[in-house]
Amino acid sequence: MSKFEIVNGEYVLDITLDEAHILINLAEQLLELLGEGNIPHHYDSTDPFAQLMSSMSDGNFGGEVAPPEDAVLKRLLPNAYADPEASADFRRYTEQSIRDKKVETLTAIRRELAAIVDADKAGLIEDLDAYQWLLGLNDLHLALAVRLEADESSYDHFESLPDEDPQKAIYAVYFWLGWLQESLLKLM
Repeated sequence: MSKFEIVNGEYVLDITLDEAHILINLAEQLLELLGEGNIPHHYDSTDPFAQLMSSMSDGNFGGEVAPPEDAVLKRLLPNAYADPEASADFRRYTEQSIRDKKVETLTAIRRELAAIVDADKAGLIEDLDAYQWLLGLNDLHLALAVRLEADESSYDHFESLPDEDPQKAIYAVYFWLGWLQESLLKLM
């Protein structure tokens, strides 16, 4: 089973090919969901002047950005305020950069995992960015939690499922992601 370690002062992940494939698959699914693009931005998101000019050109200084409809995105991109107007303002100015950061994080993790898979051998991912991995694993874990409607009784439900039930494997991945997160947190 995979595990995070510190070797010569660097964070490393010892991972099997099967585990790497699972994480790649999950990352790709979440990347696809994050890229759903209900936010019409047509500028370089890293250029503050371009952001300002784009927001001014649409007639209402940035336009309304609706909260996402998908339950996973609602969890990953929650409203910042209870007040709908304040929340909409916050979302208008921050959501794209938050999405971009999540995409950047998951893409980097996927790239590191793909190197293991492309070499067709299990092994170590060395000198990894522990904070980036923690953020990415957290997003993957939250996404699965939402899809499974996980709560404090989820482990008991998992244990009661017959081995041939397809949900059992999904729950196993969910608990494994939580374990991975915890193992990395203990090293930080």
